[in-house]
Amino acid sequence: MTNRGRIMLVSKWKSVLLGVAMIAMPISAHAQAPVSTVQPSAERLAAAQQLMSVIMPPEQRDAMVEQMITAMMANILPSIRQGLDERGVLDNADIAPVFDRFLARQTQSAIDQLKVQMPELIEAMSRAYARRFTSSQMNEMQAFFSTPTGQLYVTEAMGIMSDPDVAEWQRNSMAKSMEKLPEELKKLQEEMEKALGRPEEEKA
Repeated sequence: MTNRGRIMLVSKWKSVLLGVAMIAMPISAHAQAPVSTVQPSAERLAAAQQLMSVIMPPEQRDAMVEQMITAMMANILPSIRQGLDERGVLDNADIAPVFDRFLARQTQSAIDQLKVQMPELIEAMSRAYARRFTSSQMNEMQAFFSTPTGQLYVTEAMGIMSDPDVAEWQRNSMAKSMEKLPEELKKLQEEMEKALGRPEEEKA
């Protein structure tokens, strides 16, 4: 491969990885309506913490994390690979396994990180519940989640993302996002170059 070819390949990979990172951002990170940051009462926080122990039992949290992230990645990766194939990024037989190893590392890294940060997440969610619901309401929720139906919901909820219908919707949604990605990245590059100014040698 010539130097020019390597530069073009690296440039293509940079744009692809940027797009993957942008598309894979959790939906929860998107803008939401502002919520009061007033600290909840001790009574409501205690009720919320008890509720979280029922909704996400401590002994099941690691398995729930693995199930959730594995299902999410299984849904979006086919569309990502299809987009890469269409752009010729994976034409080189030596590149595909490199990309596969990269995705495997990122998936495992996400699982490991979420497991480590789970106590902080549970505490944050407890405070979020305590701000939105009264102690009485959370006690009612806990009563439901303690029933056989409630426990079934807790067990199955994380697996909903791997349901065939949901998975197909997610793949289609990702495919549509990948279709727009090249044009959006080009527009981003042009706007950034305009804002920063092109190097003199490129203007000449």
